[in-house]
Amino acid sequence: MLRSLAPALAVALVAGTTAVAGVGPVSAAETAPDVTAAAAAPINVAKSPCRKKPDLSGRRPGQLLAYRELEVDPTLLRGARMFRILYTTTGVDESKVQASCGLVLLPTSKKKQKNQVVAWAHGTVGVHQSCQPSNDPNHFLQAGAIKYGSGVGPPIVSGSPLQGIWQGLIDEGRMVTATDYYSGLGQSAFYQQHYVAGVPAGAAGLDSVRAGITLAKKATSRTESSWRLALWGASQGGHAALWAGQLARKYYNVTALNHQPPIKQVGVMATVPASSFVATDEDSSSLVGRHLADLDMHSALVEIGPLKLGATGPILFSQVMTSWADYAVEGTPGKNASFPGYPRSTKPLVDEVLTGPTEGGGAATAETVARECINDNTLTTLAAQTNRFLADPTQNAFFVPPVWGQPDAQGVWHGQLDQTCLDDPQAKGLQKWCRWLEYNMPGPEGVNPFTKIPRKHDGSYAPILIGQGMDDTLIYCQHSGTTVPAARDCMSRQLYDSFRSTDMCSSAGLRLDLLAESPTSPASHLSTTFQLADNGNAAYSGSRMDKFLSDAFAGRVKPGCSAGVVNK
Repeated sequence: MLRSLAPALAVALVAGTTAVAGVGPVSAAETAPDVTAAAAAPINVAKSPCRKKPDLSGRRPGQLLAYRELEVDPTLLRGARMFRILYTTTGVDESKVQASCGLVLLPTSKKKQKNQVVAWAHGTVGVHQSCQPSNDPNHFLQAGAIKYGSGVGPPIVSGSPLQGIWQGLIDEGRMVTATDYYSGLGQSAFYQQHYVAGVPAGAAGLDSVRAGITLAKKATSRTESSWRLALWGASQGGHAALWAGQLARKYYNVTALNHQPPIKQVGVMATVPASSFVATDEDSSSLVGRHLADLDMHSALVEIGPLKLGATGPILFSQVMTSWADYAVEGTPGKNASFPGYPRSTKPLVDEVLTGPTEGGGAATAETVARECINDNTLTTLAAQTNRFLADPTQNAFFVPPVWGQPDAQGVWHGQLDQTCLDDPQAKGLQKWCRWLEYNMPGPEGVNPFTKIPRKHDGSYAPILIGQGMDDTLIYCQHSGTTVPAARDCMSRQLYDSFRSTDMCSSAGLRLDLLAESPTSPASHLSTTFQLADNGNAAYSGSRMDKFLSDAFAGRVKPGCSAGVVNK
């Protein structure tokens, strides 16, 4: 039986599906807002005004550089104007500025307009500009429809874009921003997205909001004395949304622009979020080996009976390792930087963690895989490039030992990154990678100098909704029945527990909404966001996500922590 994977890789790998977002293949039945450009597109090619890197001399994060209005197909969205924007954001720190592209949706009804912004961060689509959502805005709009299925056959639920997520947000008078993150902008293949790197990912979402506010003033003469902000993302984007929530209050103050109105965060929604990367000294022994790297390292993207296609770990970590190594080469965070993008004086190299040509060719494979967009058109290519790591892991190691792990008594291979990092490896190269993984985890699990819990403008804790399906093999959560899974069986439970262990539950709302698998509920990596955004009639309005957002904007989210299966 197909679980959360499907024969076609149509949307995102390892990080998301709707709102700020994945690693996860899907069929046409599981289309998501992060589906984008064709795999054959040249690397780092974008559309106006994002065709090339602009002159960034004297620029600061959050400035709108250019914009172009795009035609809106009335069968996909009504009552809105759509723009492709080019704006500045944080690089290796806030003083070293980069440029990002993205989309903005502005409601046209003055009667409905509110001073509310929803910042969406997309899931895994590839690390180059040619793969990003702004290149295919109509596809982005189409993918707002509430559609999901089991991965085979017709979808279980198939709604219209005009009843979908983007339409629902526009009908409520909210601006929507959708960042591409920094993704190269016409430069060589070396320049790529800083994949699941917390500071640049979070900052890109926050700066898209400032650029959107400036756009609203320039394009529509609209001004507000202040704006309220909700952050929403899935998978990779869930990671970005959580990081944006952690950074928002201080980031907007430290990097404030002239005449910038107050931007007040009201809450964070993170579905199937990439979070628990690696074990730290704070973890119990029962969680060692139960984090993202070890769980995904030897799993297949697609399993149909005995057939296995594509190695999840090598595909995912090709993007992580190449993009992080390139990020470190771009510069060093300043000694007094408020937002250092990575641990100072810790620059990792790909060949320190991935194998050379005689041991499996992990490093060379990573460079090849990282050049691909992640979508249904590239499944065959990705599988061909990585299948040997599944077929014969003894002779074909992707990671260096001891990280690659070993087989158990039944011959099943398990990664050993958790144990390697806890043992404080003698190899300094591995120490660097362990440090980066710890640094970039969102929430209280992260080992970094930042606020660990999202905060409102006044310093109080912001409410958080974590959404997770219990048949997710990517952001691992495997549990049958209708009870709450143990932390070792569900990474989102680990994330929830880390927040619950703080004092936030006494003053803010924290929810873990779980979906059980059933014939009508895939509860998969790519269905979860749409299931939680479904009001029961293949429409967004009145759904659990809609209600959480409305309550967050109105300040009605009650304090307390709760975890439960919502589709019993």
